[in-house]
Amino acid sequence: NVRFHRSDLQGLCDSLVYTGLDSMARFYGTPVMWYNRINQFTSDSIQGVLKNRQLSKVNLLTNAFIAIQEDTVHYNQIKATEMMAFFSNNELYRFDALGGVSAIFYMEEDSTITLMDQEECKMLTAKISNNEIRRTRSIGDLSQNVFPVFNLSLDKQRLKGFEWRGNERPSSRNEIT
Repeated sequence: NVRFHRSDLQGLCDSLVYTGLDSMARFYGTPVMWYNRINQFTSDSIQGVLKNRQLSKVNLLTNAFIAIQEDTVHYNQIKATEMMAFFSNNELYRFDALGGVSAIFYMEEDSTITLMDQEECKMLTAKISNNEIRRTRSIGDLSQNVFPVFNLSLDKQRLKGFEWRGNERPSSRNEIT
């Protein structure tokens, strides 16, 4: 029943093991992490690598899923066998999805979400700036479809296994202690 809170990073899991030798925190038992409140990482197990007391890398091992909240209804979603998220100066700047990648990205037109891009590929890498995906690169056997959002049911806008767990997120450090 582990819960943690920092202004830009929150999470919970059943068990946590931290090893000072390799500066790695391992999260087990349906772990979930939120970065900047809108990015949610889930996986069967999560490993966080620390450098100079700052998060450097997060490994999402087996059944990796990243959901990025666009608004209360729409979520960019990436699902893969494994993923790695990379941080610099406590800012998420890149993630790589490896093995059987499925993704959904929303596109805006005049500040309104109008299209949904659904992709499947072997690997995907994304560059992030100011908490927004700026560029993606799909590698190997890309299958891609774009749909107008207005006539898509919500279940068609969700990847299998999607679950936004924002209501479980510790909202303050006082909630933890």
